[in-house]
Parts: sequence; C-alpha cells; structure tokens
Amino acid sequence: MDPVIEHREAFTVLGLQSRVKQGSETSELFASIWQKFEAERAAIEPLAVSRKYYGINFPGESEGISDYFTGMAVAVDSPVADGLLKRHVPAGDYAVIECAVERIGLCYQAIFTTWLPSAPVRFNPDHPVFEEYPEKDPTLPVRIHIPVTKNESSAKTPG
Repeated sequence: MDPVIEHREAFTVLGLQSRVKQGSETSELFASIWQKFEAERAAIEPLAVSRKYYGINFPGESEGISDYFTGMAVAVDSPVADGLLKRHVPAGDYAVIECAVERIGLCYQAIFTTWLPSAPVRFNPDHPVFEEYPEKDPTLPVRIHIPVTKNESSAKTPG
C-alpha cells in the first residue's frame, strides 16, 4: 500500500447525512445509505460542480457516533432543497489510496492497522475521512482520503 499525499482545497457538498454508530458499519448499512442518496440525486446533480460522488465521515456530536454524508460537490452559495443538507470539507493534506469499491472495508482496515501506525504522517482527527467515487464507472477505483499531518519527528529540522 503506497498512499500518495495530496493537498485538497476546501469544498462544499450537498446531500444526505446518516448517523452511524461505531461497530455497526456493514456493507448492507452503507448500501441502504447510498440508496437514499440515489433517490435524491436528481435534485443534486444540476447544482454539482463535478460528476464525482462523495461519502464523507464527519465526527459526530458524541463519542462512537459519526455522520456519514453522501453527496456531490457544489458551489458554496448553492441553494439547499428540502430534505438535503450542505456540509463543508476543509482544505488539508490527505493520504490518498485507490481501491475497488468492493474492497473498501478491507482497504480501511489495512490503512488504519498496517499503514498508518508506521507512516511518516499521523492521522488528523480535525478533518473528515472521505471517499471520492468516479461518475458511474464501476471499473474505476474509489479514492479514499485520510486526513494527515506531519509526524513531530519528521517536522523537526536539524540544528
């Protein structure tokens, strides 16, 4: 696993938010969340600035709960239709890993248990983890974005 570190500019997403309890993450849960998004996609697409889809894991208000947001990038001043929400993803550095959609769970497991503990960067809990899905092409990989900062030891300069 060789993630590439990329700087991403801030962006705004329009879509749906689902509360997810830690430990309840299953492929069936996320399939149902994305089905709800599909029902609203027609209202979001005309406002989108690209045809990519995002699954964004924002920290929740309480421990063990996260807000999984499904949506598309839109202009900051885009209108918000009833039933939809707009969220902001801050600019930052991300370790980007590409994987097949059916392997997302395994990729996350490898990232957090194998790669990240020995990586030259550390996880940045102030930014959301997110997936970037290509427009309706299952042959293209999903890009998982893990927010990172430099490790203290690699940030120091000699002398």
